[in-house]
Amino acid sequence: MSKEVSGLFSFILGVTAGVALGVLFAPKAGEETREDIKETIDNLKYKVDDLYHRGVLKTTELYEKGKEKTNDFLDKRRKKSEADS
Repeated sequence: MSKEVSGLFSFILGVTAGVALGVLFAPKAGEETREDIKETIDNLKYKVDDLYHRGVLKTTELYEKGKEKTNDFLDKRRKKSEADS
């Protein structure tokens, strides 16, 4: 999971940097360029926010699964211990 997130973040960062450089060097008026930069930054914020929320959901899901498996394991150990007694 960590490599996926890292790779996705690197990709998004690279795309954003490329777009920003393209916008800065394009022959446009200053106001147009600033608007394009603002739009690019807004899109990046949206993508990072989405990535963050998906990460939180996945982490919560993994935590719950781990908790459930731990409780199952402890129950089995407890039952085995009681059976051995």
